[in-house]
Amino acid sequence: MKKIFLSVISVLLCFSLLIPASVCAFAEDTQPVVEETVTSNFADYISSAVDEGKIIDTANAIGDKFEALSSTDFKTVFMNGLAKFVNTLSNLLINVLGKVLGLVIPKTSVINDFADFNLDNYGNFYAGMKDFVDAPVAGAKWNLGYAEASIMPDDFGEVPYTMGGYGLMAETYETFDGLSVRTIILNDGSGRGNVVFAVLDAIGIANADVRLIRQEIADFAAANNIVSVNISVTHTHSGIDLQGVWDNTVTNVLNNIFLSNLGITDIKSGVNRTFLKKIVDQTTKTIKEAYADMTDGTLTLAKKDISGYLRDRTAPDAFDTNLYRLEFRPTDKTKTPTMIATFSAHPENSGFEFEVISADFVPYIEEVVNAAGYNFIYIQGCIGTITYTRGNSDDGLDLNRYEEAVRYGHEIGYIILGLTKTEAECAKLNNDLGDFLGVNELAGSEGYSVWYQGWQPVKAETVKPFLNIAHKQYLIEVTNPLMCIVGKSGITDYFFLYDKATGKYYSVTECGYMELGDSLLVEICPGETYGEILLGGKGIDGFGFEALRDTYGDNLIVFDLMNDAIGYIEPDNEFVMAGMQYDAKNDEVDTDTWCLISFGGTTASKVVTEFKSLVDSVR
Repeated sequence: MKKIFLSVISVLLCFSLLIPASVCAFAEDTQPVVEETVTSNFADYISSAVDEGKIIDTANAIGDKFEALSSTDFKTVFMNGLAKFVNTLSNLLINVLGKVLGLVIPKTSVINDFADFNLDNYGNFYAGMKDFVDAPVAGAKWNLGYAEASIMPDDFGEVPYTMGGYGLMAETYETFDGLSVRTIILNDGSGRGNVVFAVLDAIGIANADVRLIRQEIADFAAANNIVSVNISVTHTHSGIDLQGVWDNTVTNVLNNIFLSNLGITDIKSGVNRTFLKKIVDQTTKTIKEAYADMTDGTLTLAKKDISGYLRDRTAPDAFDTNLYRLEFRPTDKTKTPTMIATFSAHPENSGFEFEVISADFVPYIEEVVNAAGYNFIYIQGCIGTITYTRGNSDDGLDLNRYEEAVRYGHEIGYIILGLTKTEAECAKLNNDLGDFLGVNELAGSEGYSVWYQGWQPVKAETVKPFLNIAHKQYLIEVTNPLMCIVGKSGITDYFFLYDKATGKYYSVTECGYMELGDSLLVEICPGETYGEILLGGKGIDGFGFEALRDTYGDNLIVFDLMNDAIGYIEPDNEFVMAGMQYDAKNDEVDTDTWCLISFGGTTASKVVTEFKSLVDSVR
C-alpha cells in the first residue's frame, strides 16, 4: 500500500507548486535576521559594518541559511505543503464517498432519535464529587483497596474467540497468557466519596458497555458512597474483540442492513455477549473485593523519562516520555502495597505476528512487580500514536514478537521498581527478583544493554491526602462518515443518535478531571489523544487552543481510553483519515491512516472544549 501511495504522491508533486501557502511559508522563513544598529544613513552603516566585519558575517550567515534552506527547510516546507494538499483531497474524497455510501445503507433499529433524547435522563452516569478541596482535611489519610480477576471466558479453548486488533475475523482457541481486570478504589479520608478505576485487558470498551457495569454495581455503589466509576482498557491489540468490529464483520453488516431491516432476522452485534457478561461480572466482583480490601496508608509519586522505550509514529513526535509511578504503602505492614503505573504505549506487538490471545507486555510488567511483593495496575496514558520500542529490551537476541513483548514487560517492571534506587540497588533488585532478563548470563554479549547501567535515580514526592474528581457527560457529533456507517449497521455497542432535522449523527461520551493532592492533575479522556494537544508545538499551530499543560501546568497528565473508545483525537487543523505525513526529523514520507478510527475532524476541539468547561466548573 505504501508503494501505491507514494506513486500517487509523485503524480501530485506538480500540483503542489501551485500551493501559495508553501511559497509564503518559504518566503517568511528565509528572511535573514540582521542585528539592529543605530546609524545616520545607509552609507554610515555600510562603513561601520565593514570595519566591524559585519558584512562578511552577515553574508556568511545568509549563505549558510540558504544552503540549509536548500537542503532542509525548503524541503520541509514543500513536503508539509504537499501533505496538506494531499490530505485535504483525501478527506474530501472519503467524506463524499462515505456520505454517498451512507445514503444507500439504511439505518438499523439501534439508532436512537436525537429529538426524543434527554441526556439528563440517560442512566448510570457518575458526576464525581460535589465539592473540591485545596488541602487535606484534619486527620486525612489515603485509603486504597485492590483486586484482580480473570476475564477469560469459561468456554475459551472449547469455542473460538475473535481477536480485536489487527486483521478482521481472526479466530483463535489459543492464548499466550490470560486477560484480566485490575481494580483499585481510593479515597482521601474526607468522606466525600470513593473512586473506582478498573482496567481491562482489552482494546476498547464503548461508553454504553461501561454503563452496563455501572448498572450492575449501582446498589453497592450507592450503599458505599462510590461517587466515580471509571472503566478503562490497556488497549492490547491481541485481546478478545470487545468492540464488535472484528467479529464476523462482513456477515453481521450484511445481516443488519438487509435481513434485519426486512424483519427476517434480528440485529447481530459483533460484541461477543459471553465475553461482555464475563467482563461485567468480574469487574463488579473486583469492585466489591477492592472495597473490602481498603486500608489507609501513604501515597508517593515518582516519574522518569523512558523515551528510549517509546516512539511516536506520527510527526512532529510530540509525546509525554515519562513513566509515572504512584506507590501506595499501607500503614499496616502486613498488607500488600500497590504500584500504579501509567505511560503511553500501544500494547500491540504480539498481535502483529500471532493469532493468539495475549495481554501483550502488561502481565509481564506485573510478573516482576508481583515478585517484589506489590499489587500492580497499569493505566494507559496519553497514547495518541505512541508505540513501544524494543531495542533496549530485545538486547540483540533473536526473538519473535511475543517474546519481545515479554522482555519489554519484564524490563519496564524493573524500571518501575527501580525509579528511586541507585545503580547498585538496581543490580541487587535484579538478582533478588530472579534475573528475568538474564543479565548475569547475557551481559557483555553483542547488542546487550543492562537495564540499570548508568542508572540515575529520581526522587519520590509524598502526595498530600486530598482527592478531587468530577465528570461530565456530553453529546459529541460523529462527522466521520465511516464511523456513521459502523453506527448505522449496529455491529458495535456505541450509543448513536440521529437528528432528522439536520441529518447529523451523535454519540454520548464523557470526560473527567482529577486532582491527586497538588502533585498530579489528570484529564480523564474517552479516546486516544495526540501528544501535541497535551504538550504543544507545531502540531497545534492553527488548532485554536493552547496546549493543555500551558493552561493547567506541567503536572497535568492524561488517562486515555477511559469510559469510552471514540478513537483518535487529532488537532482539527491536522486531521486526516487517510493521507500522508512528512517526518522532517528522519526525512521520511509515510501513510497516515490512524484517524479512520475517529469520530471525526472536530473531535479534538469538542473534547478540549468540554474538558476545559468541566475544569472551569470546579476550579
